[in-house]
Amino acid sequence: MWYGLGEIEWAKILHPGRFAMSSRGLRLGWLVLGLFLAIPGVAQAADAFAVRGIEVDVTAQGVAAAKEQALAEAERVGFRRLLERLTMPADHARLPGADALQYVRDVAIDNERSSAVRYIATLSVRYNPVAVKKLLRDANIKYAEPRPRPVVIVPVFRPVGAGRALLWDDPNPWRAAWVALGSGALVPLVVPVADAADLPLVPVEKALAGDVESLSALGARFRTPDVLVMTAMVNGATNAVDVTATGMPGVMKPFDTRSYPIGETGVDAALRRAAGEAAQTLDTAYKQSNLLSFDRAASMAAMVQLKGLEDWVAVRERLGRVTLVRRWEIVSLSREEAAIVLYTVGEPEQVKATLAAAGLQLDWNDAFWVMKLKGTP
Repeated sequence: MWYGLGEIEWAKILHPGRFAMSSRGLRLGWLVLGLFLAIPGVAQAADAFAVRGIEVDVTAQGVAAAKEQALAEAERVGFRRLLERLTMPADHARLPGADALQYVRDVAIDNERSSAVRYIATLSVRYNPVAVKKLLRDANIKYAEPRPRPVVIVPVFRPVGAGRALLWDDPNPWRAAWVALGSGALVPLVVPVADAADLPLVPVEKALAGDVESLSALGARFRTPDVLVMTAMVNGATNAVDVTATGMPGVMKPFDTRSYPIGETGVDAALRRAAGEAAQTLDTAYKQSNLLSFDRAASMAAMVQLKGLEDWVAVRERLGRVTLVRRWEIVSLSREEAAIVLYTVGEPEQVKATLAAAGLQLDWNDAFWVMKLKGTP
Protein backbone atom coordinates (compact mmCIF):
# COMPACT_ATOMS: atom_id res chain seq x y z
CA MET A 1 0.00 0.00 0.00
CA TRP A 2 1.38 3.41 -0.97
CA TYR A 3 0.31 6.57 0.82
CA GLY A 4 0.17 9.55 -1.53
CA LEU A 5 1.81 12.57 0.00
CA GLY A 6 2.67 15.52 -2.21
CA GLU A 7 6.06 15.40 -3.90
CA ILE A 8 7.46 18.25 -1.80
CA GLU A 9 6.34 16.52 1.40
CA TRP A 10 8.01 13.28 0.31
CA ALA A 11 11.19 15.12 -0.60
CA LYS A 12 11.24 16.57 2.90
CA ILE A 13 10.89 13.12 4.40
CA LEU A 14 13.41 11.42 2.12
CA HIS A 15 16.03 14.17 2.03
CA PRO A 16 16.05 15.96 5.40
CA GLY A 17 19.35 17.65 4.62
CA ARG A 18 17.74 19.60 1.79
CA PHE A 19 14.76 20.91 3.71
CA ALA A 20 14.22 22.39 7.15
CA MET A 21 12.29 19.87 9.21
CA SER A 22 11.92 19.10 12.89
CA SER A 23 13.34 15.86 14.29
CA ARG A 24 9.84 14.92 15.40
CA GLY A 25 8.51 15.44 11.87
CA LEU A 26 11.32 13.34 10.46
CA ARG A 27 10.56 10.46 12.83
CA LEU A 28 6.88 10.64 11.93
CA GLY A 29 7.81 10.61 8.25
CA TRP A 30 9.78 7.42 8.58
CA LEU A 31 6.99 5.88 10.62
CA VAL A 32 4.56 6.56 7.76
CA LEU A 33 6.99 4.96 5.32
CA GLY A 34 6.97 1.83 7.44
CA LEU A 35 3.23 1.54 6.84
CA PHE A 36 3.91 0.75 3.16
CA LEU A 37 4.35 -2.93 3.92
CA ALA A 38 1.83 -5.05 2.05
CA ILE A 39 -0.45 -7.49 3.79
CA PRO A 40 0.76 -11.03 2.90
CA GLY A 41 -1.59 -13.08 0.78
CA VAL A 42 -3.77 -10.20 -0.39
CA ALA A 43 -4.08 -9.75 -4.14
CA GLN A 44 -2.95 -6.23 -5.02
CA ALA A 45 -2.97 -4.07 -8.12
CA ALA A 46 0.27 -4.04 -10.06
CA ASP A 47 2.44 -0.96 -10.37
CA ALA A 48 5.01 -1.38 -13.13
CA PHE A 49 6.68 1.88 -12.09
CA ALA A 50 7.50 0.63 -8.59
CA VAL A 51 10.85 -1.09 -8.06
CA ARG A 52 10.96 -3.30 -4.99
CA GLY A 53 13.60 -5.14 -3.04
CA ILE A 54 16.45 -2.61 -3.44
CA GLU A 55 19.11 -3.49 -0.86
CA VAL A 56 21.40 -0.78 0.49
CA ASP A 57 24.29 -0.88 2.97
CA VAL A 58 26.00 2.48 3.59
CA THR A 59 28.52 3.62 6.20
CA ALA A 60 29.12 7.33 6.80
CA GLN A 61 30.14 9.72 9.59
CA GLY A 62 26.74 9.30 11.21
CA VAL A 63 23.54 7.33 10.73
CA ALA A 64 21.64 10.33 9.34
CA ALA A 65 24.24 10.82 6.61
CA ALA A 66 24.33 7.09 5.92
CA LYS A 67 20.54 7.01 5.54
CA GLU A 68 20.60 10.00 3.21
CA GLN A 69 23.23 8.38 1.00
CA ALA A 70 21.39 5.06 1.05
CA LEU A 71 18.17 6.67 -0.16
CA ALA A 72 19.99 8.40 -3.01
CA GLU A 73 21.65 5.12 -3.97
CA ALA A 74 18.32 3.25 -3.91
CA GLU A 75 16.73 5.89 -6.13
CA ARG A 76 19.56 5.60 -8.69
CA VAL A 77 19.60 1.81 -8.68
CA GLY A 78 15.81 1.55 -8.87
CA PHE A 79 15.62 4.07 -11.69
CA ARG A 80 18.06 2.09 -13.81
CA ARG A 81 16.14 -1.14 -13.12
CA LEU A 82 12.89 0.56 -14.11
CA LEU A 83 14.25 1.87 -17.41
CA GLU A 84 15.64 -1.58 -18.24
CA ARG A 85 12.29 -3.15 -17.31
CA LEU A 86 10.45 -0.97 -19.84
CA THR A 87 12.95 -1.27 -22.70
CA MET A 88 14.78 -3.92 -24.71
CA PRO A 89 18.37 -5.01 -23.88
CA ALA A 90 19.59 -3.67 -27.23
CA ASP A 91 18.71 -0.14 -26.03
CA HIS A 92 20.12 -0.36 -22.51
CA ALA A 93 23.52 1.07 -23.48
CA ARG A 94 21.91 4.33 -24.61
CA LEU A 95 19.42 4.83 -21.80
CA PRO A 96 19.40 8.49 -20.70
CA GLY A 97 21.49 9.41 -17.67
CA ALA A 98 18.92 11.54 -15.87
CA ASP A 99 18.80 12.56 -12.21
CA ALA A 100 16.69 9.85 -10.60
CA LEU A 101 15.37 12.18 -7.88
CA GLN A 102 13.40 14.16 -10.47
CA TYR A 103 11.34 11.05 -11.24
CA VAL A 104 10.75 9.69 -7.72
CA ARG A 105 7.17 9.71 -6.50
CA ASP A 106 7.66 8.04 -3.11
CA VAL A 107 9.77 5.51 -1.21
CA ALA A 108 8.88 2.64 1.11
CA ILE A 109 11.05 0.99 3.75
CA ASP A 110 10.50 -2.75 3.72
CA ASN A 111 12.96 -3.32 6.58
CA GLU A 112 15.90 -1.45 8.09
CA ARG A 113 18.55 -1.57 10.78
CA SER A 114 21.33 0.78 11.72
CA SER A 115 24.23 1.54 14.02
CA ALA A 116 25.83 4.85 14.90
CA VAL A 117 27.47 5.13 11.47
CA ARG A 118 25.87 2.42 9.30
CA TYR A 119 22.46 2.07 7.64
CA ILE A 120 21.21 -1.20 6.12
CA ALA A 121 17.77 -1.50 4.51
CA THR A 122 15.60 -2.99 1.83
CA LEU A 123 13.68 -0.26 0.05
CA SER A 124 11.02 0.12 -2.63
CA VAL A 125 10.89 3.20 -4.86
CA ARG A 126 7.96 4.29 -7.00
CA TYR A 127 8.52 6.62 -9.96
CA ASN A 128 6.32 9.07 -11.87
CA PRO A 129 4.98 7.19 -14.95
CA VAL A 130 4.24 10.31 -17.03
CA ALA A 131 7.71 11.77 -16.51
CA VAL A 132 9.50 8.47 -17.12
CA LYS A 133 7.66 7.81 -20.38
CA LYS A 134 8.37 11.36 -21.59
CA LEU A 135 12.07 10.84 -20.85
CA LEU A 136 12.15 7.71 -23.02
CA ARG A 137 10.15 9.31 -25.82
CA ASP A 138 12.46 12.34 -25.88
CA ALA A 139 15.44 9.96 -26.10
CA ASN A 140 13.71 8.13 -28.99
CA ILE A 141 13.84 4.81 -27.15
CA LYS A 142 11.06 2.28 -27.64
CA TYR A 143 9.34 1.08 -24.50
CA ALA A 144 6.38 -1.05 -23.48
CA GLU A 145 3.38 0.22 -21.58
CA PRO A 146 2.28 -2.02 -18.68
CA ARG A 147 -0.28 -4.62 -19.65
CA PRO A 148 -3.71 -3.26 -18.66
CA ARG A 149 -5.21 -6.63 -17.69
CA PRO A 150 -3.74 -8.96 -15.07
CA VAL A 151 -2.95 -12.64 -15.36
CA VAL A 152 -4.50 -14.61 -12.51
CA ILE A 153 -2.07 -17.21 -11.12
CA VAL A 154 -3.50 -20.49 -9.78
CA PRO A 155 -0.55 -22.15 -7.96
CA VAL A 156 -1.03 -25.92 -7.55
CA PHE A 157 1.66 -27.70 -5.52
CA ARG A 158 2.42 -31.43 -5.44
CA PRO A 159 4.80 -32.29 -2.57
CA VAL A 160 6.97 -35.36 -3.00
CA GLY A 161 5.13 -38.46 -1.88
CA ALA A 162 1.92 -36.53 -1.07
CA GLY A 163 -1.40 -38.15 -1.78
CA ARG A 164 -3.08 -34.97 -3.03
CA ALA A 165 -2.28 -31.67 -4.65
CA LEU A 166 -2.45 -28.40 -2.70
CA LEU A 167 -4.01 -25.16 -3.88
CA TRP A 168 -5.97 -23.23 -1.26
CA ASP A 169 -4.33 -25.15 1.57
CA ASP A 170 -2.23 -23.38 4.18
CA PRO A 171 0.69 -23.80 4.01
CA ASN A 172 1.23 -23.97 0.26
CA PRO A 173 4.89 -22.96 -0.33
CA TRP A 174 4.32 -22.59 -4.09
CA ARG A 175 1.54 -20.11 -3.50
CA ALA A 176 3.71 -18.30 -0.95
CA ALA A 177 6.47 -17.98 -3.56
CA TRP A 178 4.09 -16.20 -5.96
CA VAL A 179 2.67 -13.92 -3.25
CA ALA A 180 6.22 -12.93 -2.23
CA LEU A 181 6.98 -11.72 -5.76
CA GLY A 182 4.89 -8.61 -5.24
CA SER A 183 2.97 -6.87 -8.00
CA GLY A 184 5.45 -4.64 -9.80
CA ALA A 185 5.86 -5.94 -13.36
CA LEU A 186 4.86 -5.17 -16.94
CA VAL A 187 2.46 -8.10 -16.78
CA PRO A 188 0.46 -7.66 -13.56
CA LEU A 189 0.03 -10.92 -11.69
CA VAL A 190 -2.77 -11.61 -9.24
CA VAL A 191 -2.70 -14.47 -6.74
CA PRO A 192 -6.26 -14.87 -5.41
CA VAL A 193 -6.70 -14.90 -1.67
CA ALA A 194 -7.77 -18.17 -0.13
CA ASP A 195 -11.13 -16.90 1.11
CA ALA A 196 -14.70 -18.06 0.94
CA ALA A 197 -15.26 -16.28 -2.39
CA ASP A 198 -12.38 -17.96 -4.26
CA LEU A 199 -12.34 -21.46 -2.78
CA PRO A 200 -15.58 -22.75 -4.33
CA LEU A 201 -14.78 -21.27 -7.78
CA VAL A 202 -11.79 -23.47 -8.57
CA PRO A 203 -11.31 -26.65 -6.53
CA VAL A 204 -7.85 -28.12 -7.04
CA GLU A 205 -9.24 -30.97 -9.16
CA LYS A 206 -10.80 -28.53 -11.64
CA ALA A 207 -7.63 -26.44 -11.76
CA LEU A 208 -5.60 -29.51 -12.72
CA ALA A 209 -8.22 -30.50 -15.30
CA GLY A 210 -8.21 -27.00 -16.82
CA ASP A 211 -11.95 -26.65 -16.33
CA VAL A 212 -12.85 -23.63 -18.50
CA GLU A 213 -16.04 -22.74 -16.63
CA SER A 214 -14.32 -22.67 -13.23
CA LEU A 215 -11.26 -20.77 -14.46
CA SER A 216 -13.47 -18.27 -16.30
CA ALA A 217 -15.44 -17.61 -13.11
CA LEU A 218 -12.22 -16.94 -11.22
CA GLY A 219 -10.92 -14.62 -13.95
CA ALA A 220 -14.20 -12.70 -13.95
CA ARG A 221 -13.57 -11.68 -10.35
CA PHE A 222 -10.50 -9.78 -11.54
CA ARG A 223 -12.01 -8.64 -14.86
CA THR A 224 -9.63 -10.66 -16.99
CA PRO A 225 -9.97 -13.73 -19.23
CA ASP A 226 -6.36 -14.72 -18.50
CA VAL A 227 -6.07 -17.42 -15.85
CA LEU A 228 -2.79 -19.35 -15.68
CA VAL A 229 -2.52 -22.62 -13.76
CA MET A 230 1.06 -23.10 -12.58
CA THR A 231 1.64 -26.62 -11.24
CA ALA A 232 4.85 -27.34 -9.31
CA MET A 233 5.72 -30.94 -8.45
CA VAL A 234 8.64 -32.09 -6.36
CA ASN A 235 10.37 -34.83 -8.39
CA GLY A 236 12.16 -37.09 -5.92
CA ALA A 237 13.88 -39.06 -8.68
CA THR A 238 15.71 -36.01 -10.07
CA ASN A 239 15.74 -33.88 -6.87
CA ALA A 240 14.11 -31.06 -8.79
CA VAL A 241 10.90 -29.07 -8.96
CA ASP A 242 9.05 -29.65 -12.24
CA VAL A 243 6.82 -26.71 -13.19
CA THR A 244 4.05 -26.95 -15.80
CA ALA A 245 2.01 -24.04 -17.18
CA THR A 246 -1.57 -24.59 -18.39
CA GLY A 247 -4.79 -22.60 -18.17
CA MET A 248 -7.42 -20.81 -20.21
CA PRO A 249 -7.20 -21.07 -24.02
CA GLY A 250 -4.95 -18.32 -25.37
CA VAL A 251 -3.54 -17.31 -21.99
CA MET A 252 0.03 -16.01 -21.91
CA LYS A 253 2.38 -18.78 -20.76
CA PRO A 254 6.03 -18.39 -19.74
CA PHE A 255 6.78 -21.95 -20.91
CA ASP A 256 5.14 -25.35 -21.10
CA THR A 257 7.35 -27.31 -18.68
CA ARG A 258 10.59 -26.48 -16.91
CA SER A 259 12.66 -28.09 -14.13
CA TYR A 260 14.50 -26.35 -11.30
CA PRO A 261 17.18 -28.24 -9.31
CA ILE A 262 16.57 -28.24 -5.57
CA GLY A 263 20.21 -28.53 -4.53
CA GLU A 264 21.40 -27.54 -1.07
CA THR A 265 19.13 -24.50 -0.78
CA GLY A 266 15.97 -26.58 -0.49
CA VAL A 267 12.52 -26.77 -2.05
CA ASP A 268 11.33 -23.31 -0.98
CA ALA A 269 14.29 -21.61 -2.67
CA ALA A 270 13.69 -23.58 -5.87
CA LEU A 271 10.03 -22.54 -5.83
CA ARG A 272 10.94 -18.87 -5.37
CA ARG A 273 13.42 -19.12 -8.23
CA ALA A 274 10.81 -20.77 -10.47
CA ALA A 275 8.14 -18.15 -9.72
CA GLY A 276 10.57 -15.29 -10.31
CA GLU A 277 11.80 -16.70 -13.62
CA ALA A 278 8.26 -17.38 -14.84
CA ALA A 279 7.19 -13.81 -14.05
CA GLN A 280 10.27 -12.39 -15.76
CA THR A 281 9.67 -14.55 -18.85
CA LEU A 282 6.09 -13.30 -19.08
CA ASP A 283 7.36 -9.72 -18.90
CA THR A 284 9.94 -10.31 -21.64
CA ALA A 285 7.50 -12.01 -24.00
CA TYR A 286 4.95 -9.24 -23.51
CA LYS A 287 7.54 -6.50 -23.98
CA GLN A 288 8.84 -7.95 -27.24
CA SER A 289 5.45 -7.69 -28.92
CA ASN A 290 4.26 -4.44 -27.33
CA LEU A 291 7.06 -1.92 -27.81
CA LEU A 292 5.76 1.51 -28.70
CA SER A 293 7.47 2.87 -31.81
CA PHE A 294 6.56 6.54 -31.88
CA ASP A 295 8.20 6.98 -35.27
CA ARG A 296 5.58 4.54 -36.60
CA ALA A 297 2.47 6.51 -35.61
CA ALA A 298 -0.43 5.98 -38.01
CA SER A 299 -4.20 5.92 -38.35
CA MET A 300 -6.19 2.92 -39.52
CA ALA A 301 -9.80 3.11 -40.74
CA ALA A 302 -11.72 -0.05 -39.94
CA MET A 303 -15.25 -1.42 -40.32
CA VAL A 304 -16.30 -3.38 -37.24
CA GLN A 305 -18.76 -6.22 -37.82
CA LEU A 306 -21.41 -6.43 -35.09
CA LYS A 307 -24.36 -8.57 -34.09
CA GLY A 308 -25.88 -6.04 -31.75
CA LEU A 309 -25.07 -3.76 -28.84
CA GLU A 310 -23.37 -6.48 -26.79
CA ASP A 311 -20.78 -6.98 -29.53
CA TRP A 312 -20.02 -3.26 -29.61
CA VAL A 313 -19.60 -3.15 -25.82
CA ALA A 314 -17.19 -6.11 -26.05
CA VAL A 315 -15.19 -4.45 -28.87
CA ARG A 316 -14.83 -1.22 -26.90
CA GLU A 317 -13.72 -3.09 -23.81
CA ARG A 318 -11.09 -5.07 -25.75
CA LEU A 319 -9.76 -2.01 -27.57
CA GLY A 320 -9.02 -0.57 -24.16
CA ARG A 321 -6.58 -3.41 -23.50
CA VAL A 322 -4.38 -2.71 -26.54
CA THR A 323 -1.51 -0.39 -25.69
CA LEU A 324 -0.55 0.10 -29.36
CA VAL A 325 -3.95 1.75 -29.95
CA ARG A 326 -3.39 5.17 -28.41
CA ARG A 327 -6.98 6.33 -29.06
CA TRP A 328 -9.89 5.70 -31.42
CA GLU A 329 -12.87 7.59 -32.84
CA ILE A 330 -16.34 6.56 -34.03
CA VAL A 331 -17.28 7.68 -37.54
CA SER A 332 -20.65 5.90 -37.63
CA LEU A 333 -22.46 3.24 -35.63
CA SER A 334 -25.38 0.89 -36.27
CA ARG A 335 -26.52 -2.46 -34.88
CA GLU A 336 -24.70 -4.30 -37.70
CA GLU A 337 -21.43 -2.37 -38.01
CA ALA A 338 -19.32 0.50 -36.75
CA ALA A 339 -16.88 2.64 -38.72
CA ILE A 340 -13.94 3.65 -36.56
CA VAL A 341 -10.50 5.20 -36.90
CA LEU A 342 -7.68 3.74 -34.83
CA TYR A 343 -4.69 5.94 -33.95
CA THR A 344 -1.82 3.54 -33.45
CA VAL A 345 1.91 3.25 -32.90
CA GLY A 346 3.90 0.38 -34.40
CA GLU A 347 3.79 -1.61 -37.62
CA PRO A 348 0.38 -2.81 -38.90
CA GLU A 349 1.29 -6.47 -38.33
CA GLN A 350 2.30 -5.63 -34.76
CA VAL A 351 -1.01 -3.86 -34.21
CA LYS A 352 -2.87 -6.86 -35.65
CA ALA A 353 -1.05 -9.21 -33.29
CA THR A 354 -1.83 -7.15 -30.19
CA LEU A 355 -5.46 -6.81 -31.24
CA ALA A 356 -5.63 -10.58 -31.72
CA ALA A 357 -4.23 -11.10 -28.22
CA ALA A 358 -7.10 -8.96 -26.93
CA GLY A 359 -9.67 -11.03 -28.83
CA LEU A 360 -10.11 -8.80 -31.90
CA GLN A 361 -9.46 -10.06 -35.43
CA LEU A 362 -8.28 -7.46 -37.96
CA ASP A 363 -8.04 -8.30 -41.69
CA TRP A 364 -7.35 -6.27 -44.82
CA ASN A 365 -10.23 -6.36 -47.33
CA ASP A 366 -9.08 -4.74 -50.59
CA ALA A 367 -9.51 -1.09 -49.59
CA PHE A 368 -10.08 -1.06 -45.83
CA TRP A 369 -9.59 -2.98 -42.61
CA VAL A 370 -12.32 -5.24 -41.23
CA MET A 371 -12.51 -5.95 -37.51
CA LYS A 372 -14.60 -8.48 -35.62
CA LEU A 373 -14.63 -10.32 -32.33
CA LYS A 374 -12.49 -13.45 -32.57
CA GLY A 375 -14.62 -16.54 -33.02
CA THR A 376 -17.35 -14.62 -34.83
CA PRO A 377 -18.21 -16.18 -38.22
